[in-house]
Order: sequence, then C-alpha cells, then structure tokens
Amino acid sequence: MAWVRPLVRMVVRLYYSRVEVSNRERIPGTGPILLVANHANSLIDPVMIGIAAARPVGFFAKAPLFEVPVFGQVLRALGMLPAHRGMDDPSQVKRNVATLASGALLLVRGEAVGIFPEGKSQDSLKLALIRSGPARIALQAVREGARGLKIIPLGLNYERKERFRSTVWVRVGTPLDAASFLARYGNEERQALRALTTEIERRIKEVAIHLSEENWEPFLDFLEIVFPPPTAGNSDPIVSLRQRKAVADAINHFLARDQARAEAAAADLRKHFDALAQCGLDIHAPVVRLRGQKLASSLVLKVILLGLGFVPALLATLHHLVPFLVVRGIGKRVQMPGKATISQVRLGLGLPLYAGWYGLVAWWMGRHFSPWLAWGWAIAMPWAGIFALSYWRQARDTSRAWRQEIRMLFRQADLEKLRRTQVELGEKLRAMAEEYQRAPRVD
Repeated sequence: MAWVRPLVRMVVRLYYSRVEVSNRERIPGTGPILLVANHANSLIDPVMIGIAAARPVGFFAKAPLFEVPVFGQVLRALGMLPAHRGMDDPSQVKRNVATLASGALLLVRGEAVGIFPEGKSQDSLKLALIRSGPARIALQAVREGARGLKIIPLGLNYERKERFRSTVWVRVGTPLDAASFLARYGNEERQALRALTTEIERRIKEVAIHLSEENWEPFLDFLEIVFPPPTAGNSDPIVSLRQRKAVADAINHFLARDQARAEAAAADLRKHFDALAQCGLDIHAPVVRLRGQKLASSLVLKVILLGLGFVPALLATLHHLVPFLVVRGIGKRVQMPGKATISQVRLGLGLPLYAGWYGLVAWWMGRHFSPWLAWGWAIAMPWAGIFALSYWRQARDTSRAWRQEIRMLFRQADLEKLRRTQVELGEKLRAMAEEYQRAPRVD
C-alpha cells in the first residue's frame, strides 16, 4: 500500500487551498529526526507534517484506531504506531513501553518519527499539557546509538481547519541536538527528561499560534481587525496567519509581564462585546466599522456583485446539493464533538461520494446530451463549486450587514456610542502594541 501516503497528501492539498511551510530547510532529508508538533486537527496533522518533511515519517496514533477494519490497515500503511492511552484503556498503558521502544528503534535506523506531545487533538489555541513521551523516545534513541538525532519543533497553524479551501501555515522551528542537550545532565535521567520536555514545550510555543490564557481567544478576531495585516502582504495567502501569530505573542507578553493591565483590557473588550450583542451586532458588523458614504458604497457594491454571480452559483449549488447534504448529514452523526475531526470526516466521506456523484451526472449527460458536454460540465463544476461556497458565505454576510444597518437606523445614539468605544479600544490596544514592539525579547 505504498500509494496510500502520496494519495492522502494529494487529497489534503485539495481540501486546503494553500499549505505554506516556513523554514523547510531545517528538516534534513536523511538521518534521525524526531518531529514534535501541536495537535490541532486530528488525523490531518500527521499528513501536514509529512508534507513539511517531504520524507516518510512514522507516527503514533491512539491504539483503538488500529482495530477499525480497513482504516487500521491504512494507518499502518502511513507508518503509524499504536499508542496506548490511559483515557482509552488504562489496562493497556504498560504496552506504551514497547511502543516508545519501537519509535526509538526507527530513530536508531536513521528514520523520521513524528509525535504530538499533547497526547490528543484539541480546538483550543492554548497548548495542552506536554507529556514526556518525546523526551523518553529521544533519550532511549541516543542511548541506543542514534547518531546526530535532531528534535525539530513544528507549529501547525490553520486559518479555519474545518473550512474547505482555507490555508495552513506549517512553521519549522530551530532543531535541537538531542545528544548535546541530554549530555548536560549526565546520569540524572529524571532531571534530563523534565528539562527536555520543558524545552520541547517552549520551542513548540515559539512556532505555533499559542495563547497562554484561553479566555483571550474570543478577542482574537477583534484584535485582528484593529491590527490588520500589512496591505503590502495581501498577495501572501497566509498573511492573516502571520498576523494572528504576532497578535497572540503580544497578548502572551502582557499576560506574563503586566497581567493587571492585560486583564483590564480584557474587561473593556468583554464590556464592548456585551454592548454589541445587546444591539444584535458583532465585531465584524460593517455598520460599526464604517459610516456614511463608505458604508453605503460597500453594501451596494456587494449586492451588485452578488447579483452578477447568482446564476453560476445557483447552478453549481444545484449540482452539488445531493452529495453536500449527504456528507453533512452523515458527518454530524459520526464525527466527534468540536472542530478537530470535521475536515477529516468531510474528506473521508466527501471524496468517494463526490467522485461517484460526478461520475453519475457525467454518465447521464453523456447519454441524454453529448459526451463533450458531459466532460466540460465535469471539468467546470469543481471550480464552480468552490465559487459557490464563497458566494453563499458572502451572500449571508451581506444580508446580515443590511439587516444590521436597517436595525441601527432607529438606534443612532447607541450606534455612535459603540463606534466611539471601538475607536477608543483600538487606540488603547495600539499603544500597547507599540510598547510590545519596543520591548526587548527575552522569551
């Protein structure tokens, strides 16, 4: 099943419009490497690491997955190793000794191993508790002769991990020489493991979009509006992810060095969010961010553009409606709570269902019209489907913006107060951002 790995990577690249890998040259093409990363998107994450590494990588996955018919064989074909977690079956945890040994053996052979120290996938931007598994594997591999072992941190940063055609930023951190680091502690094994685990955590936080306090996550969208990406970077597909990382790092800076000031800013933001909600608005509402002719022009232009795109969007929607509803309906029943498994469920269900539907429609059109029309339709529809997804999101947002504008015509005093507050908050946060930029980096 050597074809499985390249096929899975190709499919994931179709789902996400752009996968950007920064500092790929830090990952050597040969020799033992231990890749450690945050775990944001379930079984999609190993694929992203494989794309970044551009070489075969052995991974650890929870043991129950290997018992699923066919799927378990696919996992083994992808080079995955079973990890026995206490949350799955406490009686099997002792078997992890053998699992970690198998990972160390791969490193001794000069191969690549990937592991997620958090232990499980999650939606939060706050890195979960980092476990000692990677440090234990590295220690055993070094003892057994893995020469030149490098531990390489990776940050897996998704624009919208559940959304089709969104972007991904894989950030490769500075490699750590395992033997040199562990040699500092001599025979103090426990101290070495603790120190290496701490260092792995620090390095993952450097490359992942990480918030040290989860309660700041709701404010990220507002901060990204206050601090939009540079206009010159609009051609960069991951410019918004770079900006999100910068904003998150600034938040962490103030939480660590001036917590009282950070909490006061958070209180002001919560108060503003509550005031917006009472008026049926949110931070994305154009009626708050824009005013006068600029607001009217924006809304009218969007309506005109939506009118021009209505017919192709409708045709594409009708074509994809059946597989779309089937995938969403089944997906809601089989996926786990949260966003972490949405993309993999949609990929696993969607690929065969959409392929089958395209074949059926092409066969029907070939019989009733002409083969050329069937081929042309089959080639055009994937692009039309992508356009339709974007179109209906824009239609939803524009419709909401018009409703908000009409509603606030009768609440002008409240609207002006919200606008003033938003401007004041923006100025206060910009002052903090300037202070952060001047601050020496000692993290």
